Formats: sequence, C-alpha cells, structure tokens
Amino acid sequence: MNCALLRIASLLRALAAIAIVGLIAACASPGIPHSTHPECNFRGAPDGVTPRGDGSYLFPPDGRSMVPLPLSTVSLTDYTLRNRMLVQQVQGRRDTSGNLSVFVRYVNCTDYPMIVESRTQFLDAQQAPSEPVTGWKRTVMPPKSLGNYQEVSVRQPPPHNFIVEVREQS
Repeated sequence: MNCALLRIASLLRALAAIAIVGLIAACASPGIPHSTHPECNFRGAPDGVTPRGDGSYLFPPDGRSMVPLPLSTVSLTDYTLRNRMLVQQVQGRRDTSGNLSVFVRYVNCTDYPMIVESRTQFLDAQQAPSEPVTGWKRTVMPPKSLGNYQEVSVRQPPPHNFIVEVREQS
C-alpha cells in the first residue's frame, strides 16, 4: 500500500511539472498578438493629413488650396475624420465582364462607434465621369474595428480610374 501511494505521489509531481512547463511555454510564445484590434498610428503624419495603412497620406480639403486628387484612391471630404480613421487598403480590379470593382477597408481609430458614408466616381481615360456618381453607402464600424466599402461600375465601356469620397454620416 505504501508503494502504491509513492507511485501516485510521483505521478502527480510529474504531471504538475509538465503542466507548469506547458504554461510557461504558452505564455512565452512570440506568435500570439498582444492586441485584438487594429493599431492607429498618426505620429509622423504632416499636419492636417491622415496616414493610410500603406504609408501614403490622405489630404482632406482645407479650403485654402486646390490640389489635384490622385486617381484610384480615397478622398476624405469630411475634415472631421482626420485623426479618427485610417484607410487601410484601396483596390480596383476587373471582373469577368470587364467592369471595375472597387474595394476599400477603413479602420475606426476611436473608442466609439462610427458611421461613414462613401460613394465612387468612375472616370474614363480622359478623367471625365464615365457614369453617374454612385449613391452614398453607409459603413458602420464598432470602436477600434474595421469596415469595408465595395462598389462596381455598371456602364460600358468600363472606366479606367475611380475616386472614392468619404464623409461621416450626417
């Protein structure tokens, strides 16, 4: 009987040691992210601009200057969005019928829900509108989260470029 108790005690010590080693290994694992929400970093951005996720910047209108908008990008038409949201990704790609599909991913950098509205102007090779501007679509984003916007051109011939306008819901 004494021998059986010694075996059980020895087995329990071994199991406890294995559990402790496993717990230490799990806590020290470098592959586990520390944050479960997107990180917004506005440091280093020139005054009055919003950084994009790819390192470029969005210039909201300031009423003081006329700057040509880059094509196939996003324009923050609402100055109040500065330092509150990021554009993480902008993509334009052709579907099987040749139409231009636009996809934008936003990041809500605030601690409160945000609703933004987006619309797309599709442009032809001469940068003239190739079809009427789309209607405003809402994107609802919980605090510290992502939101997506997507639009597809409908007219032929398909457009060459696009500009997506973004404003906060009024």
